[in-house]
Amino acid sequence: MIPGGQGSLAGAGIPGGVLSSSSVAEGEPLYDAGRWTVTVYEESPFEKVGRLYRDGGCLVVRSDLDTRGFSVLLADMAAVLSGEPQAVRLRVTGEVVGVVSLSASGKAVNVWIDPVLYTAPLARVMDVLEGRARKAAVFAGREAG
Repeated sequence: MIPGGQGSLAGAGIPGGVLSSSSVAEGEPLYDAGRWTVTVYEESPFEKVGRLYRDGGCLVVRSDLDTRGFSVLLADMAAVLSGEPQAVRLRVTGEVVGVVSLSASGKAVNVWIDPVLYTAPLARVMDVLEGRARKAAVFAGREAG
């Protein structure tokens, strides 16, 4: 229904009530976008695959790709934030299975558990570590193809 109670396109000032290519000049847009700009959507190279959260004295990493469950001691996270890589352990056995470190840019925390490199934005990790958030998203690179 067209605003103003008109039930057809004819009431909206469109000849014959039908919008056709003949009523718009060749190459002319159907509407004036004015101040808006059109951007091309690009899919993120990352996809959310898990979460991290605090539990006791550990930062727990849960992944949908690997359900074993991993942890990093909170005491070790201070070293990670200072630029020193630390061990990632299996939650159940304590076996070292990976490494956690700051990204090269310093804007993310990377967790390498072979064969997957997980990443989380440093700001969100800090929110969890400092108690402003209960959990944060963990991402992995999308498969090419």
